[in-house]
Amino acid sequence: PHIIFLSQSVLCKECPGSGVNRPTLSGSRICHEIAHSWFGLVIGARDWTEEWISEGFATFLEDIIWAQAQQLSSQQTAEQFDLKALLRWKRLSDELQNSNEELQILRPNMERTGQVSDSGSSTIKHALNPDKTFMQVHYLKGYFLLRFLASEVGDQHLIDFFRLFVKKYHGQLILSQDFLQMFLITFPHMERKGLTLSAIYADWLDRPGIPEWLHERSAVWSQARLVEEVKAEVVKWILSSRTHQAKGRKRKRTEPKVNYKEVGTLQY
Repeated sequence: PHIIFLSQSVLCKECPGSGVNRPTLSGSRICHEIAHSWFGLVIGARDWTEEWISEGFATFLEDIIWAQAQQLSSQQTAEQFDLKALLRWKRLSDELQNSNEELQILRPNMERTGQVSDSGSSTIKHALNPDKTFMQVHYLKGYFLLRFLASEVGDQHLIDFFRLFVKKYHGQLILSQDFLQMFLITFPHMERKGLTLSAIYADWLDRPGIPEWLHERSAVWSQARLVEEVKAEVVKWILSSRTHQAKGRKRKRTEPKVNYKEVGTLQY
C-alpha cells in the first residue's frame, strides 16, 4: 500500500547490482503509484463512485512518467503509447463483454453524484458488489477518456492543463464536472467542435459500453508498427512449428535458418 509514497528517484535506468542497462519490469506499475501523488493524494474524488478521477488519471500518467524514465525518443514514446492503448483496449473490450452493464458506468449516480443525505452521509453505489472489485473499467475507460481529450488538444497541452488543474484544486476533493468544466473553459474552441459537458457525460461517463471514438482509434492502434512486428514474428513461429511437426514424419533435412527478431516486453 505504501508504494504510492515512493520517490521518483527509484525509476533509474540501470537496475542496481544487475549490471544490466535496462529499466525494471515493474517500472510501469511504480509509475502508476507515483502518479497517485497528484491524483489520489493531492486531489481526490468527492464521490467515490467517480473513482476514475483517481485511477483513470494515474493510468494515463503512468505512460508519460515511464517513457521519461526510459529516456525514449518522441517516436518511441508515441509507439509505446499506441501499443499500450491497444492492449488496454483489448482488456476493456473483454471486460465489457463479460460484465453487467450497470457496472460499466463511470458516473453511476449521474446528476445525484456528490449529494449527501441530511445526516451528512453518502452511499457508494455497487460498493458491496463483489463483481465490481475485479473490474478495471474505471482505470481503462477513464484512461481512454483522457486519451480522447489529448487527441483533441494535443498531449503537451493536456499535460500543461493538468498542472493548472492540480494547482487550482490542490488539497481538495472534486467531481468530474470540476475537471471537465475547467477543461472546456481552458480550451473554448472545443465547444465549437461540439464537445460539451453534456456530450462527454453521454458518451463517456453516464453510459455503458464503448464510445464510438474508441472503436475508431482501436483500428488505428491495431496497425501500429510494433503490432505488425509481433504479427510477423508469430507467422515465423507458426511456420517453424509446422516444420518441426513434419520432421517427425519425413527424413531429416537441412532447414533454412530463421532469423527471429527480439521484441519488447510489452509485445509479448
